[in-house]
Amino acid sequence: MPLLRRSTLLLALGTAVLVSACLSRGTRGVSSLFTLADPRGDDHGDGELRYPLREDMAPGSMDLLLLDAYAEDEGTRFEATFARPIVRPQAGQTVDLSGESQAQRARFGFYTFNLDLYVDTDRVEGSGRTETMPGRNLQLAPGSGWEKVVLLTPRPYEARDRLRALWLQVAREERQKQQGPLGEAAAREVEGEVARELTARVFFPTRVRVTGATVEFFVPNDFFGGAPRPEWGYALAVTGASLENKVDMPAFLGKTGPQGLMVLPIGPGDSKERFGGGRLGDPNQSPVVDLIVPPGITQEQVLGPNAPPWPAVVPAGPATPAAPESALDGGTPDAAAPTPPTGE
Repeated sequence: MPLLRRSTLLLALGTAVLVSACLSRGTRGVSSLFTLADPRGDDHGDGELRYPLREDMAPGSMDLLLLDAYAEDEGTRFEATFARPIVRPQAGQTVDLSGESQAQRARFGFYTFNLDLYVDTDRVEGSGRTETMPGRNLQLAPGSGWEKVVLLTPRPYEARDRLRALWLQVAREERQKQQGPLGEAAAREVEGEVARELTARVFFPTRVRVTGATVEFFVPNDFFGGAPRPEWGYALAVTGASLENKVDMPAFLGKTGPQGLMVLPIGPGDSKERFGGGRLGDPNQSPVVDLIVPPGITQEQVLGPNAPPWPAVVPAGPATPAAPESALDGGTPDAAAPTPPTGE
């Protein structure tokens, strides 16, 4: 073999090995911390929830199968795998009257769902918060109160600003009940407390990568105070994401009421704007599509009427519900991905 040809071949082989090593870095040589598994086909909320009448939200698109956690330098890489390939934002599809496209509005490779991960780091009864993010309309069990929450959402910066505003509104109202009208110094003090609470308790990932049916997101060790542990409690929920900038009419008119955080609601009947199958006379029904529960309780119970509090799953505790073999056959989810409609 001529020397030049041989050198070219060796260079090509070396490049191929390097590229293969980089692409397969995912789980090789990385320490697995824990895995949470969920059955396939349970993306129906309380059992009656139906997807919006949209081509980009087909059944299975928010059906969470696995959440894997891997220790990496300076943080943790989470991998969430769904039953269908994740729909990517389209440059030609406008979101609302602003004329902004999906790709402009959702810059992290996904736009149809939110993933909430509530973490109970101390496992102490009565410790931590039991309320979930605004609009989820769920209550965690007293023994599963969260100290930390990771919120993976298509618009993390906007979601953080929105949550800060909601928490600030609540904090001001509470302080006014205690002290009466607030002066500038007291108002600044409340703002500082809310800012510190938000930074310490809630993390919005911005290092995100979408590949097929899997979304990876990175959480630094500074947030958890180290790597997350399998003996902690984890409560995981999937909701539909809203990209539209809608005016909150009750707040605009000076009225207060339940407000959501980048979440699609649920209601009776079917619609393009929300999930269907909602219960009549239950405006606070949870719009959660899929969640993980420990043995002894079902998702349908947690999301149904007169629901019990939602308990977290402890990976190092009793066995968690495993995904059926059919969900993981061949290591790949459903091959068919829905194609979102193109904008005019």
